[in-house]
Amino acid sequence: MIHYTCDRCKRTIDPETEPRFVVEIDVRMANVVEPNSDQGDDLDQLAELHDQLQRELNAEIGMCLHDTLDEIDDVLCGRELDEGPEQYDLCEQCYEAFASNPLGRETTVGYGFSNN
Repeated sequence: MIHYTCDRCKRTIDPETEPRFVVEIDVRMANVVEPNSDQGDDLDQLAELHDQLQRELNAEIGMCLHDTLDEIDDVLCGRELDEGPEQYDLCEQCYEAFASNPLGRETTVGYGFSNN
């Protein structure tokens, strides 16, 4: 039998008597795409430079030219390619707390000042 434990409060979850929630968090670096420019000859030189740097990088880390930039980024950052998002088991109470404040920020107390 598989035993589940809430990753937030460390309480044992019995899936037969209570709901178990799975939270998946996928964090990755955002790629910045630069707008295209109309610099004909300069663009060809930049493309040639990019290809040369790509070949050198691939030779250095042992990747093939057909590998995607995301795969190369994963290798350079030390991540496995098949590794999925982080998964956390939560009990019902911890799920409700997570759903109401997913980033875990402290709520600020609003002070009511009179209009003097």
